Amino acid sequence: MVAAGEGRRMGFKKQFLDLAGRPMWLRSAEAMLAGGADEIVVVASSGDVSRMRDEARAAGRDIRFAEGGETRHASVVSGVKLALDLVAHRAHDLRRSAFAIHDAARPFVSAEDVRRVFEAALEAGGAVLGSPCRDTVKRVEGGWVRETVPRDKLFLAETPQAIRADLARTVYLERRYAAEEAPTDDSGAMEAAGIRVMAVASTAYNGKITTPADLDYARWLAGERWGRPEHADRTRV
Repeated sequence: MVAAGEGRRMGFKKQFLDLAGRPMWLRSAEAMLAGGADEIVVVASSGDVSRMRDEARAAGRDIRFAEGGETRHASVVSGVKLALDLVAHRAHDLRRSAFAIHDAARPFVSAEDVRRVFEAALEAGGAVLGSPCRDTVKRVEGGWVRETVPRDKLFLAETPQAIRADLARTVYLERRYAAEEAPTDDSGAMEAAGIRVMAVASTAYNGKITTPADLDYARWLAGERWGRPEHADRTRV
């Protein structure tokens, strides 16, 4: 799970946003566990690991941590290295195991959708959760509409995105990217390596908490889903 953001757009580290008494990153990790993940590796900034360990222990969760990199892809590589070590230590069959990469800023993903992504990756090699595009899409250049893009084949990628474990070394450890060329998501990394990626349509809300405008809705939905803790402090992040 990728949780190494510095919070430049938000003005604070959104992975620590309080959602019904739990930090957002932990809500996202628990969503993955509910969907069948055997173990969680959180990729975080080195300065945040101590706090996260304390928060995980307070919640009774055993979570591993890896240090983030300069880009999202570099952070995922760091997490995959640790995940491969864990799988090797437990002598799991790599062809019957899968790694799912999830954003800490998507705490509301449903357990059923997580399960479906794991299953799809084991079947196809790779999988991405997302939604068919419902809006009309325009290609714009210089402020002018150049064309209307047919939406029937467009798919809006979300996370988790998963890869069968025996393919992870090829995608993440053997391929090198300059910072400006790094894939912006894991499906893109798999596609670049020639791996088939199955599109799995999400069945429930899986919005990403990206901007300040998302905060109030996230807090409200967290209260509806997990309850509102007594003496909740709305200013806490």
